[in-house]
Amino acid sequence: MKKFLIFGLASLFFLFQSCGGSAESEDENTDSLSAQKPVEPNAEGLYEAADIGEYLLYGWTKIDDKGEIASVSDLTSSVGSGKNFEGKVEVEIAEVCQKAGCWIVFYDAYGSPIRTYFRDHFTIPIETAIGTNVILYGSTQQDTTSIALQQHLLQDAKDAGEEVSQAEIDAIVTDKIETTFDCEAILVSKVK
Repeated sequence: MKKFLIFGLASLFFLFQSCGGSAESEDENTDSLSAQKPVEPNAEGLYEAADIGEYLLYGWTKIDDKGEIASVSDLTSSVGSGKNFEGKVEVEIAEVCQKAGCWIVFYDAYGSPIRTYFRDHFTIPIETAIGTNVILYGSTQQDTTSIALQQHLLQDAKDAGEEVSQAEIDAIVTDKIETTFDCEAILVSKVK
């Protein structure tokens, strides 16, 4: 009976400690019930839906919604002046890869699409809603989108249930030079 009581008390103490019941607080502005667990990458170094307050973090670099965050207008101005943009930018998702969640599209200040490729093929949920606010971390580049990649993207859309004819896929006969965004990490807003 004595062993059971000691085991029970020890279990309660552990449970209390693991649920943030410690008297010491890392952040005096946060109560123990809403404290976040430390944000850690998986074994490969990838963050997958790590809780960052109002956002979920995906990618290879730990970022947050603090510090300098550019607007789409800032990014557009940088690219328009012939410079590549580097850093964090807040955008609204216009399209999500419906096959794997490995890229998104957002629009620049002129309404031109900018495809964002997630570095080393990390993904976000394909259910991420159009219009979701996100913060991207990475850089723009002028890139050649090959005929094969353009056709692949249309085929992915077709495989995901969009109406794409084979004639549309076959009509792509030239490479396209466009601005793309190489994304190291993305913060996806928990609310639209």
